[in-house]
Amino acid sequence: MTKRQAFLAALRCEPVDRLVWAPNIDYWFNVNWAEGTLPPKYDGASRFDILRDIGAHIWARSSATKIVRDPSVVERKYQVGNSRVHEFETPIGTIREVYLRTEGDHRAMYRAERFIKDLDCISVMKYVLEATHYEPDYEPTLNTLAEVGDDGIVVNQCFCVPFVQFAKSDAGYINGFYMWMDHRHEVESLLEAYTRLFLQGYEVLADGPADVISTGDNMDGVMISPALFREYAVPFYREAKNILEPKGKIFEAHWCGRTQNLLEYVPGCGLDVVEAVVTRPMANISLSDALDLLNGEVALQGGLPSVMVCHEGGTWHDFERYIENEILPQAERPGFVLGMADNVPPNADFARVQAVSKMIAKSGTVLSVRVTDEKPQDVLYDEIDSRRILIRDTSSDVANESLRSVGDNREE
Repeated sequence: MTKRQAFLAALRCEPVDRLVWAPNIDYWFNVNWAEGTLPPKYDGASRFDILRDIGAHIWARSSATKIVRDPSVVERKYQVGNSRVHEFETPIGTIREVYLRTEGDHRAMYRAERFIKDLDCISVMKYVLEATHYEPDYEPTLNTLAEVGDDGIVVNQCFCVPFVQFAKSDAGYINGFYMWMDHRHEVESLLEAYTRLFLQGYEVLADGPADVISTGDNMDGVMISPALFREYAVPFYREAKNILEPKGKIFEAHWCGRTQNLLEYVPGCGLDVVEAVVTRPMANISLSDALDLLNGEVALQGGLPSVMVCHEGGTWHDFERYIENEILPQAERPGFVLGMADNVPPNADFARVQAVSKMIAKSGTVLSVRVTDEKPQDVLYDEIDSRRILIRDTSSDVANESLRSVGDNREE
């Protein structure tokens, strides 16, 4: 099997001849390339070059739609000092969101102000949504498919669950939940507008060339309870599935939060794959238990928590032990793609990412390997009261933000 064939088969929970290893290195690459801190051997290399060099399968995101709006909606993006402002002006009012820089010019930004603040903002947002539609723009995806070739797959990632778009992204969870409780009718009307637009977008993607269509949910079971998931996510997933399945698309959702309380509801919800699934020590579930809950009916892509490829997550020995004890015993389970949960952080010890392919090969699982033998010195744990502390890297992979109905929500 080629890497592409193996990857697609694994996502369909079909037999494969290897453990597919598909790390998301986008944020790591973008930051280190911009800051001039890529490992010297990768000077001038593309992210695909690097993935090929470490023996990984390529999971490549690309776009396939263009946004078209009525002329009555004026969109502006501009800088004010350290802030980036994004606003929409309509005949009934203006809404805006504001991002602040955090760790520098090339890293994730903090959303200090959100589009939806009150009922008037809901009306304006609904106007923007109803004045928007999507049209095909398949050239970026076709170009990415040609660049990836048989070394992996191409994903269009966009259009998250409408309730998540409202509560997480456009209103913020605190304000969003208060508005949902106090003004249910207005919020439900807005959710319907999101749904209509997002499903129209999925129809465009269904006719496109990408292998996989993925939501940008950033699903988290702390903020989205099982009850909310059943009420809002499952019906949307099923409607999207009805659009995508007849066109042969694999339907994936980006689940980079703590989702251990939601996984049992995934089989039958409409999804084919849950991607970026976080496990111990960053969530309260083991990889084995997560796979058990999916029961070979829905594929899991993830299982390697971001912190484990950072010095803050432990020593080199701790990293090796995690791969050997938590991941490799699951290698032959159907529907398992080893990926990052959620991404390789900018401060990662990249030698650990390189070493995964080598460890898979040593375990007897077939995989092409061209990795360095270099290994860093062990890094001691921080100690507080003689206890070893695992420090979770909190930098977010902004490239994984959902593609907003009102614009491109992926930060550069």
